[in-house]
Amino acid sequence: MSMDTGRRGARARADINVTPLIDIVLVLLIIFMVLTPATLKHLTAVVPKEADEATPPPPADTFVLVEYTAKGVVSINGEPIAFESLGTRLAERLRYNRQKVVFFKAEGDAAYGDVVRLLDLARGSGAETLAVATK
Repeated sequence: MSMDTGRRGARARADINVTPLIDIVLVLLIIFMVLTPATLKHLTAVVPKEADEATPPPPADTFVLVEYTAKGVVSINGEPIAFESLGTRLAERLRYNRQKVVFFKAEGDAAYGDVVRLLDLARGSGAETLAVATK
């Protein structure tokens, strides 16, 4: 280390004395190295609990077929139902179905507006894919 005595005609030195800076950085590094493990000891993990209720097995039918006749009769997989209860019955059948596909079969003489309402009811009850069955 050198030091200017302040003689006349001597210029100021342009280099920085970095020794105190290195000392401060090393002390900070040691402090952080000591404190970091102490702060990590108190981490807790929240594990979700297992559900108490058992999910019922999926229904035996792997697909859902909705049929509509020209006389206005609606049936799901051959079982006749009321037009108004179609949404709730489809929601029950699609609840545990992974594919959520509903097939539609309508007679040629059936009213077009009613068939569209059936499609809308199926989509609103949880069907993701709507398919039209043909001969």
